[in-house]
Amino acid sequence: MTLATTAPDHRPSPDAGATAPSARHSNLPRIALGVGGQLAQLALVLLAVSGLTFLLLNALPGSAADARIGPLPNFSPEERAQLTATFSKQLGLDRSLLYQYFIWVKDALSGNFGLTYQGLEVRDVVGARLGATLELGIASVVFSVVGSVVVSMLAFRSRFRVVRGGLQAFTTVLLVLPAFWLGLMLVIVFAAELGWLPSAGYSPVSDGLGEHLKVLILPTLTLALPQMALFFRYLNAGLRDTAGTPFVTASRARGLGERSIAYRHVLPNAALPTLTVVGLVVGSLISGLVIVESVFSWPGMGLLLVDSVRTKDYNTVAAIVLITAVTYVVVAFAVDILYRVLDPRIRRAA
Repeated sequence: MTLATTAPDHRPSPDAGATAPSARHSNLPRIALGVGGQLAQLALVLLAVSGLTFLLLNALPGSAADARIGPLPNFSPEERAQLTATFSKQLGLDRSLLYQYFIWVKDALSGNFGLTYQGLEVRDVVGARLGATLELGIASVVFSVVGSVVVSMLAFRSRFRVVRGGLQAFTTVLLVLPAFWLGLMLVIVFAAELGWLPSAGYSPVSDGLGEHLKVLILPTLTLALPQMALFFRYLNAGLRDTAGTPFVTASRARGLGERSIAYRHVLPNAALPTLTVVGLVVGSLISGLVIVESVFSWPGMGLLLVDSVRTKDYNTVAAIVLITAVTYVVVAFAVDILYRVLDPRIRRAA
């Protein structure tokens, strides 16, 4: 007896080609919903940060009315109390704490952080220091990222174990060194002993680009070397893990050279996890800037924060803390979005 069998029809249906674009279009609302959810989380975090900053500001001794009066000694206690009551009413300090918070947020969104104890606008004082901080921060991040890539590729491509071990030991030492000690050692070596670079201070570009770069080198190295060591640890581990993946083995089987595999395939894939670390370091850069700017008398926001804490200029302290917190949150959010754009696996999951 003969059994009649029917072969399965593997021909694509007429609608098969139309499903892929529609599926891609159907994913757009999901991606938009994911980004919208992250924006909502960003707004909630910023709201919480502003609330904590406001509560800490109110918990400190003194008030915005005291900042308006200033530390002038030619007021009697009665006159100071009367002025404090007058300014408190003008600034809304006699209203509820929730009302004060909304007024404070509204003023902060417009850049109005009140007055310093010297009677100056806080936004003007902070704005005058912002350029020096941005310059030092950007220089240190660029140096640390480029340096970590160079050192990581040198360790990855080196055939000598002593080279790899020496680089790992060197970066480990840089990670555990305190920033102020590293800065002092660099000053002793390159400024005091060799006399190549100035020990501290600031020289604007208008006084000459060469002098400006000289005073920038030591603070940049002090801030960037520990960052470079941290990036190296993550990037070096990523390079080793990526080198053993199947697509690297397949690239070698296709006859690609080791240099091409290392720079075109291994490095881009290994750098993705390091991107998150770079974003977190950039967001928390102010903590290192406080120490570095104090050691080198760099006129930035870090030094201004130290001086403001010393003089109890709480409005300036609150402005710098809020700016730092917002920067950290926004940078972390931007890195998360960039990671989704660069990593196709996360894009497909989204």
